[in-house]
Amino acid sequence: MTILHAGEIDASPPPTGGGEASIRVAGGRALMALSLVLGWCLLHLLVLSDFEQHHAQSALYGELRTELAEGTAPTGAPIDAGAPVALLSIPSLDLDPVVVVEGTRARQLQSGPGHRRGTVLPGQLGVSVVAGRAVSYGRPFARLPDIRVGALVSVTTAQGHFEYRVTGLRRAGDPAPPAPTAGSGRLTLITAAGTGSRLARLRPSQTLYVDATLASGAVAAGPRSAPDPEPTLLASHVDAGTLAEIALALLLLTAVLAGLVWAWSRWSRAAAWIAGAPAAVAVLWLTSSIASRLLPALL
Repeated sequence: MTILHAGEIDASPPPTGGGEASIRVAGGRALMALSLVLGWCLLHLLVLSDFEQHHAQSALYGELRTELAEGTAPTGAPIDAGAPVALLSIPSLDLDPVVVVEGTRARQLQSGPGHRRGTVLPGQLGVSVVAGRAVSYGRPFARLPDIRVGALVSVTTAQGHFEYRVTGLRRAGDPAPPAPTAGSGRLTLITAAGTGSRLARLRPSQTLYVDATLASGAVAAGPRSAPDPEPTLLASHVDAGTLAEIALALLLLTAVLAGLVWAWSRWSRAAAWIAGAPAAVAVLWLTSSIASRLLPALL
């Protein structure tokens, strides 16, 4: 301790403990905020996205059932992206009938397995390709690596009911099977393959292909859509449309949070939470759903 005599001025520097404490508090808050954001992203991807897919499947099933009954379900191009085209089930994997939609972009695979544009529809002569997610959005193809040769894959389309038998599994880089023989068809199922827990499979190591043959009963192929210019399903894809949607969703989220802060200062805290919290969660969910389209489509 410095003792000052009359007329002396203490020129020692001010204590710095308060500044260091403030930095530690700010750093702790930043880490907490980052943890909350990461936690929400994992919650959405691994849990909440399943609810989105189940809701979409319910609506798609009703739409496809009506089209099958009326005879208006598609048999060839043109088919709108995201439109239902078939029902697919794999009894040995306990995969109940799921609606297959047109397209294999991340946006379409949020609703269910997707038929790759440029290939024939299931049940038709030639090779049909269907891709599905392994980790999120209902993970319809999560158990596909466990399928056995000879397993049954059932498909229903506007042209009838078809049964395929699995002939083999392969990874990216393995030789593809020869073209189907005359009068037959093949169905190739694609998903992401990884090892470890579901959380570990967020970084899949490879693409899995399951080939199944329709020995008889194949029908004539209808017109094909143009091939999708984005064939890499395990790579992240950024497009201007998705970025624009994310920007709009973030603006909406900012407006909702600003309204929540305003209500917090003007109303009682209980009233502010009741009015603002559901809206904030809904917009945050919407933002997360759009942002997840930037991830690989097979996750």
